[in-house]
Amino acid sequence: MDADEIQAIFKFSALEKHVISSFGVQEDLFLPFLLSLKSGGSWSYASEETKSMAVKDVITYYNEESKTGYTLEKIYFFINPEIVKEEGIIRRLEKCGTKEERKLVERPYLITLKAKKIIFAEVNPEFRKITVRELKKKTIQLKGTPAYSAAHEMEHLEKGEIGGIPLWTFEYVKAWQ
Repeated sequence: MDADEIQAIFKFSALEKHVISSFGVQEDLFLPFLLSLKSGGSWSYASEETKSMAVKDVITYYNEESKTGYTLEKIYFFINPEIVKEEGIIRRLEKCGTKEERKLVERPYLITLKAKKIIFAEVNPEFRKITVRELKKKTIQLKGTPAYSAAHEMEHLEKGEIGGIPLWTFEYVKAWQ
């Protein structure tokens, strides 16, 4: 790593710290947001006093004419999230953390969450910009993949471990041509 790269990392870290402090929230609560941004996926964190959760969604924009595009990442960051409403049941396989195998779980197709604060970020690789703002609304509805992710992280916050049925309980069925 050369001096220019180290300077760029320090500059990025200083800007990151400034953005985090501008929301008036304990820095440790931003861990799920930072993990989602830097490692991908959705994350949660709980201390004795409060909880936080980051839920990631992605949208790919593709131009058929130029054959180029980019994937916009949306990160919803919640301080003290609570489930208001769940709708539908989706059975899906999930893997969590250090667990070796995936498990069959049931997640809502739609989930409505409320939170003390909802901070929204868009990560745009096309322009190399991370736009972050606090939403005025304190309730939000998520559908599909972000809803499953939110339900998964809420299960962590409420129960610690993720339940589910192990993959080894499935049955192989050979399909003949």
